[in-house]
Amino acid sequence: MRLYAALTALAAATTVAAPAFADGGYYSGALGARAAGRSGAFVARADDPTAVAYNPAGLAQITGTVIMVGNRFSHNAYEYTRAPTEDWGHPVNGVAPVVTFDKVSNSKPWQSLEPLLAVASNLGMRDWGFALAAFASPGASNFSFPEPTVDSAPGAAGQRYMMLSREAIILNYTASAAWKYHDVFGVGATAEWIAVPRLNYSLMIDSTPFTMSANPVYSNLDMVASTTGSDPFTFNAIVGGWFRPVPSWQFGLAGQVIPANIETHSKLSVTPVDKSLGDVSITRKDNGRPANDVNVILPLPLSVRAGARYRGLAGTREIFDIELDAEYETWSRVNDFTLRTPGLIADFQGGSADLDEIRIAKHWRNTLAVKLGGDVNVIPDRLAVRGGAFYETAVADSAYANVDFPGGPMMGGSLGGSVLFGRWEVAVAYQLRHMSSVSVTEANARVYQQVPASGCMAPYTDPNTCNEHYLGQPSPAINAGSYNATSHYIAVALLYRSGL
Repeated sequence: MRLYAALTALAAATTVAAPAFADGGYYSGALGARAAGRSGAFVARADDPTAVAYNPAGLAQITGTVIMVGNRFSHNAYEYTRAPTEDWGHPVNGVAPVVTFDKVSNSKPWQSLEPLLAVASNLGMRDWGFALAAFASPGASNFSFPEPTVDSAPGAAGQRYMMLSREAIILNYTASAAWKYHDVFGVGATAEWIAVPRLNYSLMIDSTPFTMSANPVYSNLDMVASTTGSDPFTFNAIVGGWFRPVPSWQFGLAGQVIPANIETHSKLSVTPVDKSLGDVSITRKDNGRPANDVNVILPLPLSVRAGARYRGLAGTREIFDIELDAEYETWSRVNDFTLRTPGLIADFQGGSADLDEIRIAKHWRNTLAVKLGGDVNVIPDRLAVRGGAFYETAVADSAYANVDFPGGPMMGGSLGGSVLFGRWEVAVAYQLRHMSSVSVTEANARVYQQVPASGCMAPYTDPNTCNEHYLGQPSPAINAGSYNATSHYIAVALLYRSGL
């Protein structure tokens, strides 16, 4: 049995791990309560320890020492309703019944832990700033959709061939340094260690071996394919700068500059839904011993962020500020995902196949986000309120829409504030992130069911091996339907300043 198609699907969908310096693609929301209250418009300001991510040059603006402890709570609602389809796998009197599907939702929408710990200090040097930080990447780390059983109704889980679940824990450790020339300009850099201690993913495949077969809704030979893995270390870096030509205007520029990849070390398992079918055996080709190790290669985008900030001053005291940021990310680097299966052979019910390097086209595209936000010091040194809004272009063409990541256009806003008690500051923010509804027709859908034992080969036009109703494509398209996603975030932070 050829399992490479199933593995390809896993490679496509396990793309979760990435640093948390921007929205879009793998990312979701802003880092830190003060920046989140401004909808992430923080590149030019960047005046707290989260500057390690937004613009490390901002660390040179911090006087004394600042310790920041924070967390983010979120509710991530993601819904999908598959479009009605003709079930040619189970015709009645030669006619395919039209199957309608229930709406499916993420059954684990609540996320209670996204910690942040950072310390920044000038170490007594007027023109320098340094910082160390550890934080979890902002995003939905756990998604789970219905997993059908042998007795499930045909329309009970329309996403079954796209994703059943994914779980990711992504940690970021950073070290940063910055230098400024008086209050005119500054430069800085962040070195980052990305660790992924857990990255799990599962979906369903159709293991039907018969020629000309097609089961767009369900199959008696359905199997659950899963990967479980981790990546202990990926290096990345950010550089940035700011320029203040006059006291009331400040400009910032920063970017992620290393074209890095995450490579997970994972284990593969394939289990029939119907336990009476037996087991799938995966062995090493050169010695015939059991083995299941695979590597998923996940490209990370480059990015550039630019911001312009106006400061409303009363003498030297800042009364308010407003900032406009633009952020460009090269998600076109994620043209495909790669799965390496070094020297493995898969066997099932007497058939076998070599597993080689596998690539799947994702066809993501570069994104542009525009963010507007600002602060108002209602009571100087006592109370500040902030707000913001943003819009971000779609990262995925609708034809490749999937339940693994919300890929449509995003928009949203935020509100927040800070209360200061001497050296202490408590910051709170609420942020809304909403995806414009994405609809895909079967004629336009380009995510296909995984049928690894199929004899239908490219260009998929042989009527002796391919099903006559799906000529020209490898198998039935399974991502037609409507997608909706909305996330609500509450970010909190406690800051302590000394040596001011």
